[in-house]
Amino acid sequence: MSIRTIQNMSLRLGWVLLTLGAFFLLYNVTIENPYFSFATDIGFLLAKPDFIHNVVWMTAFYLHVGGCIFCLIIGPFQFVGYLRRRYRYWHRQLGKVYIFSIVGVGGPSGLYMAWYANGGFWAQAGFSILAVLWILSTYWAYQKARQGDFGAHQRWMVRSYALTFSAVTLRTWVPILSLYFQIDHEVAVIATAWINWIPNVLIAEILFKFFPKNF
Repeated sequence: MSIRTIQNMSLRLGWVLLTLGAFFLLYNVTIENPYFSFATDIGFLLAKPDFIHNVVWMTAFYLHVGGCIFCLIIGPFQFVGYLRRRYRYWHRQLGKVYIFSIVGVGGPSGLYMAWYANGGFWAQAGFSILAVLWILSTYWAYQKARQGDFGAHQRWMVRSYALTFSAVTLRTWVPILSLYFQIDHEVAVIATAWINWIPNVLIAEILFKFFPKNF
């Protein structure tokens, strides 16, 4: 089996895992915790009793959840080369939805919510930096596409989606740290404010190094 074949198989496996993760989150926020039923005694909202009657915070919450769902589901299919070549028009249109769902909706609302994150300053800093990098990487991906530099566009989109996928890894790290390692909940919250996105970005940079012909 050639190195090229192993690389392609690895990327395909990664794509499957990303897609499953995206649909896991869709299930989590629509069925397991049906946030858009506007109930306030479910999921994450149980940890925010002081904010559920705050109209501004709740609006930001629903915008953030909605924006995340759109970009999470759209993202994996934008990376499929066959679909990009065969359906260029739809690739561009879905790309615009992806960008707006982050730059116009999910990112700004996430930055606002980061200021009120549980865990104090360090958790708020972690989530704030995540939101800023998420917006900037997505905007730069858009600018590179406009400039016709599609290689750079693809790399910035990978970085953008790595940050988008933090919505999934966040929900993975919290129970691992709190339940499996028995780490104090507040410490776990602070830790996950950083490790939910930093490893994702590092993995993206590793992909560029070991799979340069794919990006």
